[in-house]
Amino acid sequence: MGKTAFITGSSKGIGKALTLLLLKENYSVIGYSRTNTISHPNFTHVKIDLSNLKEVQNITFPSAHKDDVLLINNAANLGEIMPLHLKNSSTIIKDYNLNIITPTLLCSIFINIFKKNKKTIINVSSGAAKSDIPSWSTYCATKSALDRLTTVLSEETHEKLNVFSIHPGIVDTSMQKSIRETDGKLFPMLDRFIKYHEDNELEDADKIAEKFYYVIKNKDKFSQKILFLRDISI
Repeated sequence: MGKTAFITGSSKGIGKALTLLLLKENYSVIGYSRTNTISHPNFTHVKIDLSNLKEVQNITFPSAHKDDVLLINNAANLGEIMPLHLKNSSTIIKDYNLNIITPTLLCSIFINIFKKNKKTIINVSSGAAKSDIPSWSTYCATKSALDRLTTVLSEETHEKLNVFSIHPGIVDTSMQKSIRETDGKLFPMLDRFIKYHEDNELEDADKIAEKFYYVIKNKDKFSQKILFLRDISI
């Protein structure tokens, strides 16, 4: 019995902050990632390449004695920051696999295993889902698809399911650092992202995790399925 969370991309950034917070809140957490940086008696790490669909299809969430379950599809890849025509086909496929096919598969597996349980799915989206950002073609497209997946799931008949797509905002993570290190010739918006950092506009990952948890705790109070954390005060 108790609360259990399954989190992809648990080793760093928002995923790690969420994992540590949920452990503090007495969840049992299973994290799925290639590497692990967390040691806790209630944490289990599953080493996996989430862009490898054969590995993803073999995931089976442990189902025994869980009365409240949570899936957080957090893992994603910004991909190579360059115009689409310069990307090679293997990296395009990898971006789509990780960012949209994997979370779609996991949503399906999760709903099927936990048919009778109270369950929540959180898909971690991005402002890129609603913005045309040059050189981010695969990221923008897959995050937009993730939003639509969420809203469709909310319209389907699934017993005891809450589902949300959450836009965390601009968060101080390794992804932002990699953006700032991009070749400006390939990314015309580079100066804007450097300025976000210089002007201290990046959100702290731990504070963002607290807002995610606020949504999780108050899930029945939110009628909208696409949520922007900048609009949520706690």
